[in-house]
Amino acid sequence: MEVDLRVTELLDAEPVAEPGVRESAGGPVDTGDFEVGRVGAAVLGVPGVSRLTGVLGRAVHITEEPGEGGTAALPRRHVRVDLAVGAGARPLDVAREVRGVVASVVTGGPTVTVLVTTID
Repeated sequence: MEVDLRVTELLDAEPVAEPGVRESAGGPVDTGDFEVGRVGAAVLGVPGVSRLTGVLGRAVHITEEPGEGGTAALPRRHVRVDLAVGAGARPLDVAREVRGVVASVVTGGPTVTVLVTTID
């Protein structure tokens, strides 16, 4: 397993989420997208994950594969998950576990980024 971690910014205040985006304390994010809901539910089942946060707009973001002749930055699907980790859990261990779970839930062998936004 490979982990590439770089801190690019620390936030001093909670950013305001887009309208219609909800935090999830115990259930998957209700976006109407079955795959996003399935990923959210799987992530919430990982020990150490206390909730999904959606700090950057959505708690689970799935980018699709580029089409024929596409110009997407990534060669395949990518999933980003924003979450909070419980105070007693090690964020790196939780992030690794979440990456594995998401990769097994989403078809096509996506790349996965886990953004730990909060320690509860």
